[in-house]
Parts: sequence; structure tokens; C-alpha cells
Amino acid sequence: MPKDKNFSTKKTYSMKYKLLIAFTALSICGFAQTKDDKNNISVGFGTQSYNGALGNSWFNFQYETYGVFTLNYNRYLTKAFDVSAYSTYGDFGRCKGNYDQQEWSNGTPVLNMHSRLTTGNIALKYKLANGSILDEDSRIAPYIFLGSGVNNAEDIWDHSTPVRVNEGNYLTINGGLGLRINITAKLNFTYNISFAYFTSNKIDYNSIGVNPMNMQNTYSLGYNF
Repeated sequence: MPKDKNFSTKKTYSMKYKLLIAFTALSICGFAQTKDDKNNISVGFGTQSYNGALGNSWFNFQYETYGVFTLNYNRYLTKAFDVSAYSTYGDFGRCKGNYDQQEWSNGTPVLNMHSRLTTGNIALKYKLANGSILDEDSRIAPYIFLGSGVNNAEDIWDHSTPVRVNEGNYLTINGGLGLRINITAKLNFTYNISFAYFTSNKIDYNSIGVNPMNMQNTYSLGYNF
């Protein structure tokens, strides 16, 4: 009987060891968008927040952080590069506190800002899972990107009060980084943080020449095909 018990214990440890090896291998080796599956489409959601003349709402939870939806199309170019076209939709703005600046230097009042922002963007993505830094089929696939976008700002404030955004289309320079986790050969999950620098300072009616920025944190589920 003791002999059988020792054999059972060794068998259990052996099975655990094999499972550990399999899990480790699965974590390192995975699946990715490749020349065989050159396209990826993903949908997701997240948050966006303002930084500019009205103040800084980034990582500052006493100020507004608005929800945003995202739709992304990604096209494989080479082992190192993809091109990405994506659109986002959500509210964007900032409301000042009692202790914030109430007037600009020229005496005009500082207004709160609230808008509906719809964006269309294109970016070039550099993938670290390119065969040189990480394996191309790595399950964990970080990247960085740089591009530009067109942003349509729509006033959604109560029109009985002064307009809270200078409506129109605005150009941004975009950059950021992300992490894709390849779940299967087809499915993947992506976290993305992006920063959009407005080339105009007119959107928030500020008169001190500070161009605002938009930070987005998004989470999306994608499919390769």
C-alpha cells in the first residue's frame, strides 16, 4: 500500500509539471495577424479626457472623464508594420471648478466645455512582435503608433446657455501605444492608450493660445480574417 501511494504522488507531481510546461508554452507562443490573415477588425469602448487651457483632466478623477466607443480596422503590411484606420465616438470636454481660472487675460469669461466628438483616424503601427524583438506569433504583442485624425465637434449643451464648444472639424496628430493579447488564431483582445494633439486652439473658445489634447484609454475585441 505505501508503494502505491508513493507512485500516485509521483504521478500527480508529474501531471502538474506537464501542465505547467504546457501553460508556459501556451503563454509564450500564440497566434497573430500575419500575411495569411492580413485583416483585423475590432470593436470596443473606453474613456477619453481633456487637457488644455481649461485645465488637465488626465488621471484626475475630480474632473470629467467621458465614455467613448471605438471601431478599428487593421491591415498587415510587413512583420514590423501595420496600417490602422479607426473611428471613435463619445463626449469630450471639461467643466471648471470654483477654484479654477474664471477669466482669460483679456477679460473674457472662461466657459465650461462639453461636446460630442466623432473622429476618423489613420495610423502606422510598429509591432514589437516582429520576429526580431518578440516572435511574430507571440501571444503577447505590444506596439506603438503614430498618425493623424479629423475630429468633428458637435455642441450638445443646453442651447439656453452659451455655446460650450466651437463646432467644426479639427485636425489632430495622434500617437500612443498598446498591447494585443492573441487569444486564438482568430480572436484577440487589445488595450490601447492614445494621445491626440489638436492643431487648433479654437475648439474650447480659449484665448491664450494653448492647443488642447485628448487622451483615450480603450479596450477592444478583435477578429483576424
